[in-house]
Amino acid sequence: MHKVMLIDDDVPMLKVLQRMIKWEELDLKIVGTAYSSVKALHLFKESLPDIVITDIGLPQQNGIELASVFTQLKPETRVIFLTCHEDFHYAQQAIKLNADDYLLKDQLTPDQLTSSLKKSLGMIKLRTTGMDNEVLNHNKELLKQALWQRVLDGVGLDAAASYASRIGISWSYPCFMFGIVSIHFSSYVKYYQYSNLSVIRYAIGNIASELSASYEGITTFMGQDNNLIVLYNYRFNLVENTHQNFENYLQELRWQCERLIKVQLNTVTVKDKLELPAVGTWYERLSQTKYGFYEADSGKTDLNLDHFGPETYHPSPQGLLEPYQSELERVVLKNDPGEIHRIMRELEDTAKRSRIEPGEFIQEISLLLRSVELLFAKWRSDEEYYFYLSSARTLRDVAELVSHKLTRIAHERPKDTHAGVQEPKLQVIQQFIDQHLSENVTSIDIARYLYLNPSYFSRYFKRLTGINFTDYTHQYKMKLAAKMLKSSSQTLENLAAELGYSDRTYFSKVFKKYMGLTPSEYKAKYTPVKH
Repeated sequence: MHKVMLIDDDVPMLKVLQRMIKWEELDLKIVGTAYSSVKALHLFKESLPDIVITDIGLPQQNGIELASVFTQLKPETRVIFLTCHEDFHYAQQAIKLNADDYLLKDQLTPDQLTSSLKKSLGMIKLRTTGMDNEVLNHNKELLKQALWQRVLDGVGLDAAASYASRIGISWSYPCFMFGIVSIHFSSYVKYYQYSNLSVIRYAIGNIASELSASYEGITTFMGQDNNLIVLYNYRFNLVENTHQNFENYLQELRWQCERLIKVQLNTVTVKDKLELPAVGTWYERLSQTKYGFYEADSGKTDLNLDHFGPETYHPSPQGLLEPYQSELERVVLKNDPGEIHRIMRELEDTAKRSRIEPGEFIQEISLLLRSVELLFAKWRSDEEYYFYLSSARTLRDVAELVSHKLTRIAHERPKDTHAGVQEPKLQVIQQFIDQHLSENVTSIDIARYLYLNPSYFSRYFKRLTGINFTDYTHQYKMKLAAKMLKSSSQTLENLAAELGYSDRTYFSKVFKKYMGLTPSEYKAKYTPVKH
């Protein structure tokens, strides 16, 4: 009888799986169930099951990462994945998860589960005749990563090629090109959530690896920063257009990823003739920068090393993006996507002319987005979105991400509100807050001021703004605090007291929640340098 382990952080789902079929009729026995990756790993080591059925979306270690550990401990283990992600069907044809099957939870039937298990049992019966190949297939990705580490370490071609040949990779020629492939996040956020990111990166790696079988000399690796590396080993001659061969591969990779998983890619390529030790050096150099940030409108940057030098960037001028804030607030309130996109294109043009250091520009535009978010109480700062911004490798991707977020805010904000301070009641409320800035104003205080029942006022205010009065007051005061930090020389303690916060630590915590930086970091960044 073969052993099965079930893993899902949804405990009721574990019970459903246990009762869905008669396991013993398939010559199967459930030897363990786990609702966390920590417990799952412990149980796996104890029971060493033949088949694992695991949810992909586990906290801590996701199902894919966990399965990778299992196959290191017991390479012949069969894996079936479960997922509840609505948009996962985009990846169905693309993702080969070293698994026998994957099943959508909300569509799972006893027949589907039985069919998947029979597939796994069939693979188990075959393993005695093909054990060596199976072990190699399960571990090839780990061995490839070890090969890539040798490239980063600068080993010579002979030593690297010898290691590569043992895992079925042929590096027969002295010349290399390489490319760094990353996700265009503004395409990603249209279909997926942050929790899908590791799955989609895995899918891109699998698409790239399968596609490389049709192109001689192409090897793909996953970099330490989770970007894909494409390495092209070729013979230099004047007859064959090797540059075009490499570009054809990258072009087909972009097309396949957009067709199968709806994700666009950015590429930075080095098509100069490189010896292998130079590849690691140039990769490290390029991966630490956002090379071509302002030029890669199409998502493609071809680097010519003969003309390569440090890109010229400038520090961000004081208040560079401030003129755009009020304009964006106005068009978001009007729910005008066309105007949002127009203003963002103007902002792009300004950034290109100024050529601000990319990391600094991303921080500037993140603060601009946070400031606009403060007007719309329903929209708490989405830190995952700011991760996408910080990871984006092109100005176009950054601008499209911000444009997408602002359009969503405009479309989904509470429909029964009027435009900000133009709503008479809200204007009165803001005036009251202004007159009592140094006090801890509560909803009871403002209800008494408006001659309203406190419970009615709370319901009315939530309907008007989308959040409760306390959150609104924090947001309103933090926006004032940001302006005061730029222009005032008073101490942080005095500023906090002036805004009704007797505790400096609590004030700093609230400020960072809404502005993304501590007051000290914000002041250091935006206080003009005196000469």
